Amino acid sequence: MKFNILRFLVAFLVTINVSTAQTSLVYNLKTGDQFKVQQTANQDITQDMNGQKHEMTNLIEGDFTFTIEGVNDSLYTIKFKFDRFKMESKSNLAGNIMSVNTVDPVTEGDIEAKIFAQLINTDLTMEMYKNGKIKSIEGAEALIDKMVNAVGDIDEFTKEVMKEGMRGEFSNESLAKSFEQMTYIYPSTETKKGDSWNNTFEGDLSAENTWTLDDIKKDDVMISGVSTITFKTNDEDVEMNLAGDMTSTIITSLETGFVKSMSSKSVATGNSIMHKMNAMKLPTSITTNVTYKIEKHVQ
Repeated sequence: MKFNILRFLVAFLVTINVSTAQTSLVYNLKTGDQFKVQQTANQDITQDMNGQKHEMTNLIEGDFTFTIEGVNDSLYTIKFKFDRFKMESKSNLAGNIMSVNTVDPVTEGDIEAKIFAQLINTDLTMEMYKNGKIKSIEGAEALIDKMVNAVGDIDEFTKEVMKEGMRGEFSNESLAKSFEQMTYIYPSTETKKGDSWNNTFEGDLSAENTWTLDDIKKDDVMISGVSTITFKTNDEDVEMNLAGDMTSTIITSLETGFVKSMSSKSVATGNSIMHKMNAMKLPTSITTNVTYKIEKHVQ
């Protein structure tokens, strides 16, 4: 009986220690570490045009590589490059809007293919703080120049208009805000199972996030997130003002801190304002599903 009581007491103490153990969730990367990322995003957009439904679907796939090139006390220097980019956009009213895949041969008359082929020909440099916040990205302006110049012989005014449009997606600042949604998830203090913390994302898609440490099993750190989101864009054709919610499920590596897998779903509703149609308001909803799968590679 004494041995049974002792075993129970030991088991109880171990359980208490595990449940209250504090863990530092941080990036612990080394020069030469390389991570291969596969991203898939599916988006369904519905607009109510005076009783007629306009339905669009967007598919974006991307493969890219992060290579750690430098480490100091506060920052990682990371080389980033696209390995593959695919985008398909369709509408029930307009049919096929765009279809690009950088693995396909580029034909002479395919302007879109020529533009996006430049994504896989340009390296970018990222500086990331050790909590995952991205300090800066450099090289995006050279990328945009290559994309515009790939069009061929066009006048300088048209080039500048194209560049301005591309900066919305591919500028240094836009790319930094985009990738923070994969990297900037950790708290600033030690954490135990069940603890929650908050941070925010900024950009066209802004989010107020609450993250929770659900569990740690060997090298797998399980984190869940619930977010309140706003989606705002404004150009000469359309202005969008949407709000909604997002849920996320993440597994990161306890050893490196880098994400192993991530999935998120968001639903946002509001209005699109059509500037060239007498500021007509169209009720709009956007449902987005995004997944990331990441593998660490040894060079």
